[in-house]
Amino acid sequence: MQRAELTTGEYAIHSKRAVKHLEVMIDDRFNFNSHVNYAYDKAAKAINAVTRIMPNSYGPSSSKRRLLANVPLSILRYGGPAWIPALKNKRNVAKLYSTFRLMIMREL
Repeated sequence: MQRAELTTGEYAIHSKRAVKHLEVMIDDRFNFNSHVNYAYDKAAKAINAVTRIMPNSYGPSSSKRRLLANVPLSILRYGGPAWIPALKNKRNVAKLYSTFRLMIMREL
């Protein structure tokens, strides 16, 4: 992989393998693997934050669970038409399924 370096005065700017544009990670090969990892991490953080909000006794009602489950689902769906080619990779599909598994384990 080629790396570019732009020097302006005393500062050097190095190229990176991925860039974030409108919350979609675009990597150097346009396979969107970095976006799947980014979306997984962001959804996992949202799941953990939502489960801390939920009451521990008797569990939440089904309507509250459905509402709160939409938070990580929205994160995963955002920009879907742009990064749909990433689902050809089995590792990416497994990563997304693990997010759903995390939601089920946390009873969202």
